Amino acid sequence: PSSLTPLQRREPSASRRPPMRHGLRSLAIAAGAIAGASGGLVSRPHAFSASAPAAISRRASSVHASVAISKPPLPEVVERAPATHPAFELVRVEMVDEYTIKVATYRHRQSGAEVISAQADDENKVFGIAFRTPVEDSTGVPHILEHSVLCGSAKYTSKEPFTELLKGSLQTFLNAFTYPDRTCYPVASCNTKDFYNLVNVYLDAVLSPRAKRDPTVFAQEGWHYELDAAEEPLTYKGVVFNEMKGVYSSPDQLHYRALKKALFRGHPIYAIDSGGDPRSIPTLTYDAFADFHRRYYHPSNAKIYVYGDEAELPTAERLALLESWLAEFGSSRGGGDEQIPWQPAEPEPYEVSEPYPVDAAAAAAPTQFVTLGWLFPPSPLEPSKKLAWGVLNDLLLGKPSAALQQPLLASKLGSAVVGGGYGASLQQAAFSVGLKGVAPGDEAKGRVSALILETLDSIAESGFEQSAVEASMNTIEFRLRAASASPMKGLSFMMGALSEWVYGRDPIEPLRFEEALASLKEDVARRGGAVFVELLRESVLENRHRCTLSLVPEPQLGGWLQAAEEQELSAVRERLSAGELKALEEETRALRAAQAARDDPADLAKLPTLSTSDLTASTKSIPIEVDEVAVAGGGRATLLTHELPTDGLVYLNVGFDLARLPIDDVPYVPLLCRMMSELGTDTLDETAFSRTVSAQTGSLGVSTMTSAKPRPGGAAGSPDEAVAMLMLSGRAVADKAPQLFDLAADMLASTQLDNAERAVAMLKQSLARAEAAVVSSGNSYASAALAARFSLCGSVDEMLGGVSQLHTLRGALEQAQGDWPALLARLERMRSALLSADGAVVNLSADEQSLATTAAHVPRLLGRLPSAAAPSDGGWAWSAGGVLVPSHEGLQVPTQVSYVAKALPIFQPGERICGSTSVVSRYLRTAYLWNTVRVQGGAYGCNLAFSRLDGRATFSSYRDPNLAATLEAYDGTGAYLRSNPLGPSELSKAIIGAVGELDAPQSVDARGVTSMVRHLLGVTEEERQIWRDEVLATTAADFVAFADRIDEVAARGSVAVVASESAIAEANVALPEAARLQAKAVL
Repeated sequence: PSSLTPLQRREPSASRRPPMRHGLRSLAIAAGAIAGASGGLVSRPHAFSASAPAAISRRASSVHASVAISKPPLPEVVERAPATHPAFELVRVEMVDEYTIKVATYRHRQSGAEVISAQADDENKVFGIAFRTPVEDSTGVPHILEHSVLCGSAKYTSKEPFTELLKGSLQTFLNAFTYPDRTCYPVASCNTKDFYNLVNVYLDAVLSPRAKRDPTVFAQEGWHYELDAAEEPLTYKGVVFNEMKGVYSSPDQLHYRALKKALFRGHPIYAIDSGGDPRSIPTLTYDAFADFHRRYYHPSNAKIYVYGDEAELPTAERLALLESWLAEFGSSRGGGDEQIPWQPAEPEPYEVSEPYPVDAAAAAAPTQFVTLGWLFPPSPLEPSKKLAWGVLNDLLLGKPSAALQQPLLASKLGSAVVGGGYGASLQQAAFSVGLKGVAPGDEAKGRVSALILETLDSIAESGFEQSAVEASMNTIEFRLRAASASPMKGLSFMMGALSEWVYGRDPIEPLRFEEALASLKEDVARRGGAVFVELLRESVLENRHRCTLSLVPEPQLGGWLQAAEEQELSAVRERLSAGELKALEEETRALRAAQAARDDPADLAKLPTLSTSDLTASTKSIPIEVDEVAVAGGGRATLLTHELPTDGLVYLNVGFDLARLPIDDVPYVPLLCRMMSELGTDTLDETAFSRTVSAQTGSLGVSTMTSAKPRPGGAAGSPDEAVAMLMLSGRAVADKAPQLFDLAADMLASTQLDNAERAVAMLKQSLARAEAAVVSSGNSYASAALAARFSLCGSVDEMLGGVSQLHTLRGALEQAQGDWPALLARLERMRSALLSADGAVVNLSADEQSLATTAAHVPRLLGRLPSAAAPSDGGWAWSAGGVLVPSHEGLQVPTQVSYVAKALPIFQPGERICGSTSVVSRYLRTAYLWNTVRVQGGAYGCNLAFSRLDGRATFSSYRDPNLAATLEAYDGTGAYLRSNPLGPSELSKAIIGAVGELDAPQSVDARGVTSMVRHLLGVTEEERQIWRDEVLATTAADFVAFADRIDEVAARGSVAVVASESAIAEANVALPEAARLQAKAVL
């Protein structure tokens, strides 16, 4: 990565259910923040009179905060009354004290569009426009439309303004999302001129898209028949069609969709799939597609959000800009005023069963998902109840020792907890929980259902311990208060607001929490855990709207679906006359020609752009002080400190060199990390220690960090050198820094690893997650398999998180069940080899007031660790054979799509890598690869990753209908660069886009970690400035020179694909004998 934040960080991850996203998944840099924003933890607002918007001041909070995060003083510009505009009615104005932002709500008089203008002391400006988009079937029309509107518009007539923005913008976020009932289009940038450019392009895209006049856009992004020759089979193609084939190949995704459908059975919107069912997508007509835009993409159905610093983005300018787009629209609309109906309560519990595809040849026996879901009553939840449910969800499922999760994991009835718990992202809230990896059959299903119900009944009878309540209350409060530390908080606020706004409710409520929190604290102080027991009884135990969902394995389902699609296409083909087949053949060629055609320069010139003169020439440094700390025995540790605006929080990292381990132990590090993070200590059992961590800190855990290591002066590093560390990370408010350091020492040195039962549960859960991930994120596994061939770092990464980690998990699980003492001895030996105060790296980020007092705790932490590591057989050797002999590997999994990767180091160790390489590689993935692999090929995503640390280039595709054709596209990259010389405009855009990646905003804690990694890699500020200078000085000749480098990948690169058995076999028919894939089953 060109930003020099190259580490791979692995931590236990929670299951998420993201909405459909447009284009390159890697662009959704704030996905986690978005998912967290939609929970809607809120309190009642205090509104100010819109008729007399006098200067607004922030009221002094009378609420005592146990998590005391300092707030900046109110900027003078925010004190002023908001601007007015004759085209807009000012509805209300209010301060959101929690995040020091002022929110003005407007209504556009002529069109009825609703607008939120948020003023905040934040350089990252955010815009979004959202439409309520209820669906009537599973053809995926809102999802296809979300993709299609970004393919040209009335004013910006190039084929894909979205990709042009990707190429040449300083955007910090650029994407779109389809939810079950709404579609939103957010953008963000720290550069004001760039921000206005993005807003203008997006507004024209959604209001006047080319797609409503040009059926070829629908064909490309949605679906179309493809026929290369009259005698060949007919096929379906389309970006969304192929994307959803990938979604429907993932058991976890199918489980989420089946659960929503079951809870909302018969619902006209939520019982169907807004993303699109691949079996239904080909029934969508262009007329229905265009009509959907006419009905719902009107300003009267729009929610518009603008967020930023008032000094840089004056409200008067915001309103004037919006008026310039909205003025032509009246208030009439087609169907945007439709209300989303509430789902009536079911009178009695019921059961639903759905199949999911599994590989009939898989080594492991097929298992089922069993989940219980409760739909809450058909009315909005009060803010206090939403907040209380956030706490209750943490009490039940927030950690492995939680009241409901612990007995589920200990039951051995399944491999992992599923369901997601409490969810409020739709109009009606729900609670769901279950297990996957359950033995087939009704008996096992009944045991899981009974366990869940009995456990919930038992919790209601015995209540929650006070220590558990305090821990969960602190966890939720810390999460709420720390939201302001995110660089994408403006986007998170928007997503939170929409979670109420689209249902006609108060959009500001999700941004507030002080009053609801104070009320909840008061209630808890008076009644203790009974507050949450009462909520559990009311919403779950006494709620008859309960569904038991079983998702059962069907080995033949994948074959049936494929056969049904082929039969359907065959029937269509038989109905077509020879003339119609010829016409379809010509339509296929015409669409490909249109996709391959270059934009008219006049069309490209219409797009608003920056120039390189708008860019900052200097790098942004992160403050760092480097000190040594003497430890017992004469050793020394390194202390790195960063004075940053952390709002009273302290961020701690403690790192230990993984190279102290024998290489054979490395695959077991993820298990060791998880056990250290979750188990109890010598003095506190798992439950007590977990609660103490939650009560005293914001988070604390152990993970790994790895990176290739460059040579001095920006030269490619040696393949046998790497930085690999076991890393403890934690955060707390400054006045709890002593507790943070003590708990960190406990986690590192005192964790009680001798717990076979929990180790088995962890291994089953990790294995279930990994098996699901290899199907849904095959691009990562294919790329990791290749990286392992080319460097020590890549090999270590693959051991920690690639396909070989699945084999390690299976072997470790067998050993934990059959010979626990041997596995325990290995883990104890690994910890002893790693932990040493001598050579440790301690990284601290805090504000000026907190840094000195926090650093004083470092010697005590180091004193708790062994002064020197136990002797070990550490020292890693690596062979370069993978570079010399190309491999062609087919990793076989049950999926309807493919993930195709090809890679090779294109710089030799010691060769200096110029900054221009980041410009060229980024341009290729947003231009050539986007057009050939995504637009023409129909893949959902594509990438060319180039590492400036070791010179490796890696092509990859995501949810790809092709395999051999994609490899052919990769191999044509060099020829493309030579035959398509860049003009001044394209070159400027390429440079601007690369600088945008260099300057991507980071959270405060991420800045501290980035600085630490640069120190560990030996990257200097001078080298960073030279790299930036070279990026800015990139020429068209650099693109042609890169062609020779990238041709090496075509000639000598290795290939790895994750695909189905049939896709691999079909590709091998087309591939030359020397390039045929060696297939091996993964699951």
